[in-house]
Amino acid sequence: MNKILTKVFITGVLVGVFGVAIYFIGKDNDTPSHTGPEVIVRDFTEAMKTGDFEKARSLCDTSAMQEYLDAYMQKWETKSLKDSAAFASTVRILGETTIEIDKVDMLDGVCFIDYTLGLDGNIRKCHAGLKKEEGEWKVTEITDRN
Repeated sequence: MNKILTKVFITGVLVGVFGVAIYFIGKDNDTPSHTGPEVIVRDFTEAMKTGDFEKARSLCDTSAMQEYLDAYMQKWETKSLKDSAAFASTVRILGETTIEIDKVDMLDGVCFIDYTLGLDGNIRKCHAGLKKEEGEWKVTEITDRN
């Protein structure tokens, strides 16, 4: 009985080691991860609602999105300076905003994503455009969707 348990244990360990080896062999650690456009839209939205503008910039085509980013950052700064306690409360509430991807379309290397932001029963329909730059998806536009 002990010999059978020992063989089962050794087999289990070998299978585990083999699985880990396959995982790391298949993973190329020298290349950046290729994240899909839906994840980029989610991450960009998360960065904007928490005020992580450095991360937001890294997820978008800054030349195409400069005006959008500047306007948002200016509003963020104005509101934070006006009443810091109220602003802190607003940031906590923004943190509860949900995002739901409604539709993803690809056309000539450009990805268009329709998504919905929701907070306490209020919704806002949005549209994002993304394109690949150096193998990574970058946000090129964010607009309201009718």
